[in-house]
Amino acid sequence: MKKWVEVVTFSLKMLLGIMFCTSSILKLIDVDKFELYVYSYDFFSLGLSYIVARLCIAFELLLGIGLILNVFNKFFVRLSLLVLLGFTAFLAYAHFIGRGDNCHCFGEFLDFNPLQSIIKNIICIGAVLCCMKVKPYKFVPKWYIVLLVALAPFVAVFIISPPDNMVSYSANTKHQLNEELFTELIAEDGVLDTLGIAEGHKLVAFYSKGCGFCQMAARKIFTMQRRNSVDANNIITVFAGDSGVDLSPFYEETETSPIFPTAFISPETFLNLTYGRFPLILLLEDGKVQEAFMYRSINENIIVDFLK
Repeated sequence: MKKWVEVVTFSLKMLLGIMFCTSSILKLIDVDKFELYVYSYDFFSLGLSYIVARLCIAFELLLGIGLILNVFNKFFVRLSLLVLLGFTAFLAYAHFIGRGDNCHCFGEFLDFNPLQSIIKNIICIGAVLCCMKVKPYKFVPKWYIVLLVALAPFVAVFIISPPDNMVSYSANTKHQLNEELFTELIAEDGVLDTLGIAEGHKLVAFYSKGCGFCQMAARKIFTMQRRNSVDANNIITVFAGDSGVDLSPFYEETETSPIFPTAFISPETFLNLTYGRFPLILLLEDGKVQEAFMYRSINENIIVDFLK
């Protein structure tokens, strides 16, 4: 009977390790959306959210590897318990404040809301408690091997997916925007004349409704505006398409709402204006372009300082 208990508890430990590794890999696959999820809680700035998201992924991967290697059993099992309790406390907070969106426990692969994920964690906590007395392998690696294994997940994650604020993504306006056409559009009697784009400090975002990076950019800008109390009238969204286009799927996908002044330009004009590269975010002072951003070059500090 004792032998069967050992087999079951060892199997549970391996499954937990595989679960942590799988969870981290699935987050890494959809890291752009995971970092936006981290940013949406107002705990960290946009730049810091990039770092925190990747640290979470790397730490979870290390935890999974530690469980699977079956060394330092007490340390990794107790650490797993603390991590699961910490995640559960955070999910309880998310549920308490009314968040019902995907908690990204398994990236975009499985859509768990906070309550569902709490139930999953409770089951995992029970499994962890069963693994307390699993016998570790007698092999104890050298300290430098332990150090290399511990650092490997962090190095790998940051190499595979470097944070946007650690890579130079300069957006040269001349290469991103047809300035001559843009001047025509915002001039008197131009298509975009009625939005007051040529007056004061404005952010103008060019989105295509079905573009995934446009959707994520919209969520960044929306969260940025909310967190920093920027006047919504100074942020203008311009979509490719006719004015009758239904944008409700876009707002639903981005978990935002239509609080910004919105305009539409024909797809042909949109492509000519952006040279076919979007999303395109412009900072304008009295109609003159001061800064241009693509998705990965969006800078919270520059945008907020400019608009406020």
